[in-house]
Amino acid sequence: MRLPRGFRRLRDDLGAIIRAYRRGDRGTGYPVAPKVFASNIGISRGALSRIENERAWPGPDTLSRIMDAFEIDWPVVAEVGENLGPHLKTPNTWQEGQRANLCTALRQGRQELGWTLAELARRSGLSASQLSRIERGQIARSAVLTLESEDFNILEEDRRVVFAHPLLMQVATGQLGQEVGAEGQGGG
Repeated sequence: MRLPRGFRRLRDDLGAIIRAYRRGDRGTGYPVAPKVFASNIGISRGALSRIENERAWPGPDTLSRIMDAFEIDWPVVAEVGENLGPHLKTPNTWQEGQRANLCTALRQGRQELGWTLAELARRSGLSASQLSRIERGQIARSAVLTLESEDFNILEEDRRVVFAHPLLMQVATGQLGQEVGAEGQGGG
């Protein structure tokens, strides 16, 4: 499995962590029945049991769906340390850095609005799992990111990177939060 830079391997107690989140022991709200949760993430009840009882590791896609379901990040499921294996690409151009910053800003903006991934998915029409991957920066070149159209007279490598989806751009830049705040202040 390909882990992000700064994480050396999945935690040995990954199954117990997943079980604790599913049972609601980690502040996730209410418990979810194993059969329902397994169905929600697209695996069998038996596969979930093997993962939770640490007899099997989840595949990359399954782990991604589990992380999406509980809105958890790598520090919860992986050990911090030097990873000698392949890493996610580190930005080495100005535009790649912009992409990474936009992805981080999307998560921060969503959290400031008090929205879950499911809420942003409902409002944007994108899937929660796709949004989670975007927030974690696990996208390469994607149709969700584009070059700023106002920069048409600038060399392509110098153009600004923006979200093609207007709602994502508003959330990432804090514009939506300002509009929501202004609406709240204007009423009386």
